[in-house]
Amino acid sequence: MRQVIYILLLTMFFTSCEDVVDVDLPTPQPRLVVDALIRLNLEENASPVRFKASTTGAFFDEITPTPLTRMQLVNEDITTAEGVVFLTQDPDNPNEYVPGTDEGGPDPSGIVPNDFFLDGRLILTFEFEDELYLAETRFAPAPPIDAVEQGDGILFDEDDTEVIVTFTDIPQQDNFYIFDFDFTEFLTIEDRFFQDQQFDFSYFYDTNLEAGDVANISILGADESFYNYMGLLIEQSDLTEGGPFQVPVTTVRGNFLKAEGVDNINIFDNVGRPQEFVLGYFAVSQEFKTSITIE
Repeated sequence: MRQVIYILLLTMFFTSCEDVVDVDLPTPQPRLVVDALIRLNLEENASPVRFKASTTGAFFDEITPTPLTRMQLVNEDITTAEGVVFLTQDPDNPNEYVPGTDEGGPDPSGIVPNDFFLDGRLILTFEFEDELYLAETRFAPAPPIDAVEQGDGILFDEDDTEVIVTFTDIPQQDNFYIFDFDFTEFLTIEDRFFQDQQFDFSYFYDTNLEAGDVANISILGADESFYNYMGLLIEQSDLTEGGPFQVPVTTVRGNFLKAEGVDNINIFDNVGRPQEFVLGYFAVSQEFKTSITIE
């Protein structure tokens, strides 16, 4: 009987200590996020252009579509009207922006001639909440993928899926590459140790792939800034399930910034104004793609 009383008293004690704890999470300032990566297939005459924009909110909030205005792409080396591409909101996808027609609506083709991107400084501008933002880049080439095959190596356990990728470095220049392995898995590589040579490497998927799954693999050209940016995002994406093109865990600065107050438009710098840039990146990359069916 005494043991039963002790048990009842202990139960009452621990039950009375169960309090609901409200955690006040910080509410960050909403930030604009722009995904403006253009992948050029130079085996065609033109490539699709589609940018995405959204706004971050509180920690548990959904990412909401964001209206941008006066969005345009400019090639400074093309001095005719063909040097400007106006972009407009896609009515079927309100957080996405596509090339527009002379009448102001979206171009059904959604493509821009590849020649527009290959030479010259490219500038993307838009207005958001009555502020002008811009980013600049140049075309970054990539080599074809020579071969992709499935390996039987193991990184952590016997269920690992290994693919072996072979490609040949673009000669006589320093190169940076980004590999898109599908399933929001990416890898950055620079040619420091294999310049002008053929190179092969193994990649082990984080995703649990099964026999019959198809993995689409791309190589993208990059400059050093985009290479560094993607490297930081890949590091952060290890902490999330969204991959590097989702909202970063912390603020990784891309190449967008507010245009007002910039002393020299050739220097994209906003030191001392850390809140005056948006998340995301504008890049124009040559892309080569292949695929492999997992056995």
